[in-house]
Amino acid sequence: MASSRFTMRVLAALTLWAGFGLSARAQLPALSVDKAFEAKPRQPGVMVATPSPDQIGKYRVDAIPNTKAPGSNIGYVLRDPENKPVRQFISYDNKQFNIVAFYANGQEVYREVYPPAPNEPYQFRWLGQNGGKWGLDRDRDGKIDEWVVISPEEVSQELLQAVITRDSKRLDALLATRENLEALGLSPAETARIKEKTAGAGKRLSDAVAALNLSPEAKWIHLELGVPQTTPADAFGGRADHVVHKNGTILIEDKGKTHFLQTGELLMVGGAWKVIEGPAAGPGGPTSGPGEVAGPVITKDTEDLVKQLDTLDKNAPNPPVQPALGEYYGKRAAILEQIVQKLPPEKQADWVRMLVDSLAAAAESGKADNPAHQRLKQLKESLVKVPQNPLGAYAAFRLLAADHGIASAAVTGGKDFETVQEKWRVGLEEFVKTYPTAEDTGDAVFRLAIANEALKDGEPKAKEWYAHLAKTYPQHPSAAKAAGAIKRLDSEGKPFDLQGTILATGQTFTPGQVAGKVVVVYYWASWSTLLGEDAKKLKDLVSTYGPKGLEVVTICLDDDPKLAAQSIAALQLPGTHLHMKGGQDGSPLASAYGINVVPHIFVVAKDGKVVNKNGQINLLADEVKKLVQ
Repeated sequence: MASSRFTMRVLAALTLWAGFGLSARAQLPALSVDKAFEAKPRQPGVMVATPSPDQIGKYRVDAIPNTKAPGSNIGYVLRDPENKPVRQFISYDNKQFNIVAFYANGQEVYREVYPPAPNEPYQFRWLGQNGGKWGLDRDRDGKIDEWVVISPEEVSQELLQAVITRDSKRLDALLATRENLEALGLSPAETARIKEKTAGAGKRLSDAVAALNLSPEAKWIHLELGVPQTTPADAFGGRADHVVHKNGTILIEDKGKTHFLQTGELLMVGGAWKVIEGPAAGPGGPTSGPGEVAGPVITKDTEDLVKQLDTLDKNAPNPPVQPALGEYYGKRAAILEQIVQKLPPEKQADWVRMLVDSLAAAAESGKADNPAHQRLKQLKESLVKVPQNPLGAYAAFRLLAADHGIASAAVTGGKDFETVQEKWRVGLEEFVKTYPTAEDTGDAVFRLAIANEALKDGEPKAKEWYAHLAKTYPQHPSAAKAAGAIKRLDSEGKPFDLQGTILATGQTFTPGQVAGKVVVVYYWASWSTLLGEDAKKLKDLVSTYGPKGLEVVTICLDDDPKLAAQSIAALQLPGTHLHMKGGQDGSPLASAYGINVVPHIFVVAKDGKVVNKNGQINLLADEVKKLVQ
């Protein structure tokens, strides 16, 4: 198995044909319409545009010019009568078509990549309406050997196909590898546990095949998953967060009968969910944790309702805007109510959680005491009456958040805003006091810290809550960011201390590289509505004060480095640009100083110490002018 570094190099090199920089070479032979249509996806089940035979004569093939070698071309595009692309063929070795792209309604929906170097894997990408899978075929036999991007739903579909076709290689492509575990930096004990479970995956597949005996006509209907469990990397000294689904339940229809298949434990590695222990037949069972239940249970009585839920989810509002979103969650809650009512109490928990979530989302889309809001209140009251019921705290926290959302939407003035915020803080404090060990208490503490930080004199209280989170809930995903927030609030008069990766070079940045300079540190994300105007002001600032000793360091909190690079180029954002994976919630660059909102600006003097931890873009010119003198 190739290393993770090799995989990433391959992906970076082959993602888009436009970046290949082709040199002058002989003209490719012509490609006819009939020949173009002979190209079929090598992977099964891919939906692409394919016309009827009587329509083929209306299609045409256009050459794609090679801009670096005038008079030659780099490939061809097959177009339909409406000028929409149907197939695209690209060659960069003049021997074969190295990229074959397939379209539906003018949108690329599938791609095959055939590198000329024999040691590089073939690639198959599902796009658009076909999903988002990205697989590598290392031995070039047309079958996927490893998935580098795949969602839990797509994993469950692959697992089902492995069971139907009795294909152990299909399962092997889904399993977590030694390189995957090394990339996460898991502890030796956890690594050994996962390896032991993975070693038994083949037998579990054989057992599931024998137990279910599915026909080739068996259909995937729905996947039900619980909430993923996350352990931040800094909690165990790893290189990436440890994110798992303990199990999932796949609903299957085969010749009018319903069957169930368990996914087993799933582990997130980069953009791919990896299988740990392999599939198992049945609607539920124990997971790797003692006493845990394997995901939402589906019974004969609830099968039809689950199908209705799946149909509704597939037609969720896109774009997700109100009032359509509120109506969607209202319908979802109605179906979930019926599912809960048809299950015995010991099998309701996961479905009740989904019901609470849907009611909260529907409630927040309307005014106070709308039907969903009233039902959420009733449900919460019934759940908290059951002693030691974790669902009581779960509902109480979501009702608290829904109440705050409804009240915030109704704010008309500054005094109303202060009243709403004060009620929010009081509610959060009461929740933390009442449910000190609930799964949402860490979130409540984090929100309390942020809410207090927004107050005029709230920093001391904010630091108390940040410290409480870091000390009492060290496994919480925001514990590291809470510690960083304390560092930020205490940063003025202290050296600015941040290390990160330079986006353009991959090298490490340290404050020593800008020693003796006045530095503006600008945190941003591409989705910030202020980014365009801020970029112009930063360019003006550099133009005026750069020659006098000003440096700008920008820190992008997008998760995708490609998106970060595109934004920098489009806006001509000045400075040295840092980026690390994880986004605003998980990037080490966000955690280091607890950055909760972008843009955020630090101003650092020539001695390397922070002089302003909350810089304002419109006041930077005057501030920098004094510091560079």
